[in-house]
Amino acid sequence: MSQRILDMGIQAIQSGSKVEGARLIRIALKRSLPPEIRAIAYLWLAESTDDAQLKRAHYTEASALDPNNTEARTRLAALMNAQFSTQTTGYTQPVTTYTQPVTTYTAPVTPPPTGQLNPQAVPPQAPQAAVNIADVLGHVIGGVNGAGTAFFITPDGLMVTSRYVVGGLERLMVELHNGRQLPAQVVASYPDIDLAILYVEHRPPAVLPITPLPRVPDDAPLYVVTYDGEMFQAQQRPTKRIMPAHWIPTNASRIPDAGGNPIFDERNYLVGMMTRNVSRASNHLFGVHISAIRRYVETYMQLSREARRYCPNCGTLSRAFGAGFFYCEVCGGTRPETATVQRYYLPQADILYETGRQQCVHCKSIAGVYKGRCLRCGRPQQ
Repeated sequence: MSQRILDMGIQAIQSGSKVEGARLIRIALKRSLPPEIRAIAYLWLAESTDDAQLKRAHYTEASALDPNNTEARTRLAALMNAQFSTQTTGYTQPVTTYTQPVTTYTAPVTPPPTGQLNPQAVPPQAPQAAVNIADVLGHVIGGVNGAGTAFFITPDGLMVTSRYVVGGLERLMVELHNGRQLPAQVVASYPDIDLAILYVEHRPPAVLPITPLPRVPDDAPLYVVTYDGEMFQAQQRPTKRIMPAHWIPTNASRIPDAGGNPIFDERNYLVGMMTRNVSRASNHLFGVHISAIRRYVETYMQLSREARRYCPNCGTLSRAFGAGFFYCEVCGGTRPETATVQRYYLPQADILYETGRQQCVHCKSIAGVYKGRCLRCGRPQQ
């Protein structure tokens, strides 16, 4: 786990995100790592700063942790020579910079970025492009059940998170890893799989590579990432229950936020999203497979070309709302901006609603009647 976080930090620095890379490396250094790997971490940490004193401190720490690391000794000596030359002659000796400070490190789980990859060392199924995960994650602020995680699913601003995060909201805020906060609009949601689709005015540099497998193998290790870069390990939980293929049963019993976290396999493929759906027989959480998420996203993209509008009550893209009518044809919910105004019967809307239902004698809704009362306005049908 710690080595995966370290590898994420290294990839961030290589892609130019030095601040994010340094943050991830510091998280990894707070955890248990072998001395030689800690030395490598400090070498990369030195690459994230231009401060000579900090560089010297990091090189010194790396040399103390692993006396056999010649890279650390060489860099420390070069830096000290440069500083000595500046003090004695006033001339600043250039210090050689390296695009890859450590050539002997290979992360046990995450392969190194493309361009420094040995083709024979990585199976052909592994992703061939390094993506800085921080660039695609978002912190959902103002959710009805607390903070959540979201991640970009398309390069044109669509993000996915859990319906548990957004509830019946239509708008909230998403904070990116650089601290920028953007308004997010909920454009669709699917409570049956705890999925919500958001749109923000931002274009990520890339999206995450997804698994080609239709399901997650039994007992497969899984890695769940939160919006602040924390990562925890889970496992696919075999079950004898017959369930839809899009569910990923896990052995995780809790997550640190309201859901929406991307789930990765051991090859760094995106396999799904963590939800707050739990097993009926235990408190184990379920993920939803990325193939199902993509199907729902593609469905939304097709329906969004029509005159439809999002219903926050049930999550559907309502034709009735798109036409300006009062009630959703799927759930009977009221269009939010008309909740406090007088509503009246619109005969032209009947074509959108299911025929054969009893119409309320008061509000004219055909949402249904239960125990003699309208399911929309609650008034008795007398």
